[in-house]
Amino acid sequence: MIATRLSSIFAAAAVMAALATGAFAADGAKKVETAATEPATYTQSAFQQAQSDQKHIVIEVFKKGCGTCAAQKPSLEAARAKYPDATFMKFDFVNDTDAVKEFKVVKQSTIIVFKGKDEVARLVGETNRGAILGAIEKGV
Repeated sequence: MIATRLSSIFAAAAVMAALATGAFAADGAKKVETAATEPATYTQSAFQQAQSDQKHIVIEVFKKGCGTCAAQKPSLEAARAKYPDATFMKFDFVNDTDAVKEFKVVKQSTIIVFKGKDEVARLVGETNRGAILGAIEKGV
């Protein structure tokens, strides 16, 4: 009897932990984790190849310890799940000075969206999920 109650308590605790960590969607369905949880590190050659291939490209400019960058992360993860065929790349605002100059980035927490060779959206410091997803959608 006690073992049954403990088992029920542990099962309930596991469900609560799964809900708290986002392992289940609001409707109770189990979320499927995608392999592309992190964007690729930017390289000029990979970027140029993606442009030549007319890819949907999203560049994330971050800085370690940046609160705004951290606030953008859930929206960017959602975008990677929504657009699995897009090419997501990131570079560090402080350490990747060549890329900062190439893209004329003035601040970390910048998101740049390309459709092939055309820049179609640029956000700086935006944390609103709808605005981020809307900008990224322009590259489709």
